[in-house]
Amino acid sequence: MRGEKGLNMQTKDEPKRGSSPGYSAKIAETICHRLARSESLRAICADPAMPARATVFRWLARNEEFRRRYALAYDCLAEDLFDEIREIAHDTREHIEHRRRRIKARKWTLTHLTPKKYHYR
Repeated sequence: MRGEKGLNMQTKDEPKRGSSPGYSAKIAETICHRLARSESLRAICADPAMPARATVFRWLARNEEFRRRYALAYDCLAEDLFDEIREIAHDTREHIEHRRRRIKARKWTLTHLTPKKYHYR
């Protein structure tokens, strides 16, 4: 979509354009906090204030500290999911089949987030 002065204007469904911003420790920290609170990277990067996913992946490839914090965010998320599984299992107010489905979905997520730590069958 073109603006009146010929500038590219991004719509919600279009990928972000232009040059990638340089690494920002503040933005990287925000990304990690949002990941740890169960927000997907896709959703985070859809936020106009956040960089594109490709930029985040470049930052991960080039910045060891960001890689460490990103991994820690996923570890925190995994621990939260594990706690949630325990709570669901002990909640007798829900029908057992519904609880099983909820637990199964969270176990699948755990095995993909942290396959070395949680490896359910």
